[in-house]
Amino acid sequence: MHHSSQGMFKNNILSKSFNLEVFKSTTAILSIFFLLVVGSRFVSYFEQASEGNLDPSIIFYAVLLRFPDFISLLIPLSFFLGILITVSRLYADREIYAYFSSGIAPINLAKFIFPQALIFALVAFLLSFYLAPSGKEISNDLLKIDTFEEQILSLEPGEIYTLKNSSGFITSESREGLNLSNVTFFNQLNEDSLLISSSSLSINKLDEEYDLSFKKGTMNSNLFSEDGKVFSTFGIFNFKINEQSSTSDQVLGDYFNNQNTTLSSEFQWSLSFSMAIFILMFMAVYLGKVEPRKGRLSVILPGMFIYILYFSLLLLGKDYVSQNINTNFNLGLIHLVFGLFALVLFLRDKYFMLIPSRGILSFQSLLIILLILYMILMGVIL
Repeated sequence: MHHSSQGMFKNNILSKSFNLEVFKSTTAILSIFFLLVVGSRFVSYFEQASEGNLDPSIIFYAVLLRFPDFISLLIPLSFFLGILITVSRLYADREIYAYFSSGIAPINLAKFIFPQALIFALVAFLLSFYLAPSGKEISNDLLKIDTFEEQILSLEPGEIYTLKNSSGFITSESREGLNLSNVTFFNQLNEDSLLISSSSLSINKLDEEYDLSFKKGTMNSNLFSEDGKVFSTFGIFNFKINEQSSTSDQVLGDYFNNQNTTLSSEFQWSLSFSMAIFILMFMAVYLGKVEPRKGRLSVILPGMFIYILYFSLLLLGKDYVSQNINTNFNLGLIHLVFGLFALVLFLRDKYFMLIPSRGILSFQSLLIILLILYMILMGVIL
């Protein structure tokens, strides 16, 4: 009884130590990747703002709304690499033998961190299914230039700007608010066309339309009409543009029409984060084994290779499910393939330790088999 309690106490210490190291590695990797992703997104948006294509005041909010999306995407990779690095360090420093001497096998390492994996899986699912889609949608709406006023305010001198909801454009040499100078304006609706060149343009908003007041210029109309074009000069010419809402209504209608398909693919995609975390956890405790005379980071490259295969298939599968309403294809098939790969790693470690390094169950052979299955699944999806 005394030896039994000592063994349990030792196992508890090893379990806490392993859990803590995995958690520290995971959070460190997650923080680094998160800062890199957020930083690159800020750089991209500020570059667009410097070109006049984006309002700088909305950049922070647009990126902030994408935080749940970024974190949910990075959690599986960070947790996988955290386990890989921790296990490989234990092997490289020979600390793993303290676990083995206590009767702890690699599968027990997975059991130690299972509660941690459960928490990460739950967080990833909640973020990706409930917060990320709405945050992404609102962020994209912020980044869009919807109204005619916003289009004008984003107009840079000498830049030709295509008008929304019509086959037209506008350009000017200078702008101060909604007052433009040396303006060229073209607008076409159906067969009616209008080309205006004026020294100045003032824009006033009236309810759902804009009053464009051109001063001192020339006007060409019916440019593409068989009845002949009309040319005239003017001192003041007023032209009204209606704020179109049909495009928003169309998008809203399409959203509700495709809600079932979107929900199906989004739910499968969100659930995939949770399933992938558990499958990657079981893989990592076996992939982290470092062979003698090899560095502790030698397992990172093959681990990343497997991860890329896994999530590239999930991304392709998600797009396929979204675009094919009546398909029987399910992302669970991809999880099944990689789950079987994790099972083979477990059986190989438990029952076939004496298989030669070049045998059918060698790691290189297993990678080749996995790559063949990857190509087969690619063929099914594409």
